[in-house]
Amino acid sequence: MSEHTDRDERGRFDSEIGDDAVVRYFAEGRPFHTAGEVADRFGIDRSTAYRRLRRLAEDGRLEKVTLGSRTVVWWDATDTDPTAEEADADDPLFAAPSFAVDDPVDEDGIDDVLYGETDG
Repeated sequence: MSEHTDRDERGRFDSEIGDDAVVRYFAEGRPFHTAGEVADRFGIDRSTAYRRLRRLAEDGRLEKVTLGSRTVVWWDATDTDPTAEEADADDPLFAAPSFAVDDPVDEDGIDDVLYGETDG
């Protein structure tokens, strides 16, 4: 059990690592990370990082997608909504098949989700 037993307003154990610090991590380098990477970055258990990321997703600050059977990737939700001026209707990305953020994706079909249907 952690030596730090203070609880936040939701009754959860309060961490010295603030939510803003975790969300800022997604702005450094590449914009997506796994719970394991967040755990390594902040020196916490992977399960603790996963719970923190899940809570940030519930609060609308992060989004996630499950890739395969065991990999979950998280990204900053505030950076994923382009304005109409930024979106190009002829961009092939908009012709890609749609999926819900929490829908698991079969590892064999990930290229179809990312790049559209592939021949081969």
